[in-house]
Amino acid sequence: MTLDIGNIAKDFAAPLRIVVATDLTDTEYLLPHAIAQAKASQASLILVHAVLPHESMPVESGAIPYYDPLRMDRDARLLLENVARDIREQGIDCTTAVRHGFLPDVISEIIANSGAGRLILGTHGRRGLKKLVLGSMARQLLETVDVPVCTVGPRAHKGASGSPGLILHPVSLAGSHEVSAALSLSLGRQFGVQVMFLHVVSPGPGASRDPGQAVASANEQLYRLIPEEALPTTRVQARVALGTVVSEILAVAEEIQAGLIVLGVHAPAHSWLPGTEPAAYRILVSAPCPVLSLRVSPAKSEKTGAKEEKTPAVFG
Repeated sequence: MTLDIGNIAKDFAAPLRIVVATDLTDTEYLLPHAIAQAKASQASLILVHAVLPHESMPVESGAIPYYDPLRMDRDARLLLENVARDIREQGIDCTTAVRHGFLPDVISEIIANSGAGRLILGTHGRRGLKKLVLGSMARQLLETVDVPVCTVGPRAHKGASGSPGLILHPVSLAGSHEVSAALSLSLGRQFGVQVMFLHVVSPGPGASRDPGQAVASANEQLYRLIPEEALPTTRVQARVALGTVVSEILAVAEEIQAGLIVLGVHAPAHSWLPGTEPAAYRILVSAPCPVLSLRVSPAKSEKTGAKEEKTPAVFG
């Protein structure tokens, strides 16, 4: 995906329309975040529910499946319309859409037709078949949509405020971080909050020989990402940590009480196969706050290409 960095603030940091994908059981914790983001961007909301094909419905052990698509459609429309009415009473334009089909296909079509600039959905962290279905759909959406995807994991279900408080942006320094960094800075400027660029130096020969030099070099590269024009309007801090990428990102998010994590993700198709747990997805389901993920394309070079073979998810 190739993006015009100059349009990030306009199209992604402050979208005009936001799509909210719901399975109808997640509205209680998902909608406060959607409403807060809509108010911050003065955006309209589109509540979307996909009625799955019968053959793809998860069946619990011992259960007797009964499938009535017309009733499911009717019930979903009634529930979503009641929710939309409550949202409109808060001064937010809100529409609903119930479609039959697989969620990634439904969402992709609605985003394309509406020109929405963001998608919000929940990651339940459930076990068994439900986790497999919900997890695979979230992964497919991250693979297919060309707009930022805001996921609200099970540890981020608490109420949302209008401002995220502090934005954490993990940076791999492996290339393609300009887009996600620009999005982080745009959001920081929009909300008037501090942005922290975090790079994790993983254990390896270089870090083992001279950890101080590895940290100093990474810190210098992080500060190079901050354009001079952003400094007067955005508070930006760079931080380098030594350790395992996922663990350090989650630990720092907890320590600084981040209100939002912005994650630039490159996820090759082979890394999202069922049964795998890519680093990006582990962050989405374990983060103590919502995660705004932007799919990016890695820099094309022999060095980066070699790194991609070893690393399923490259953070921008």
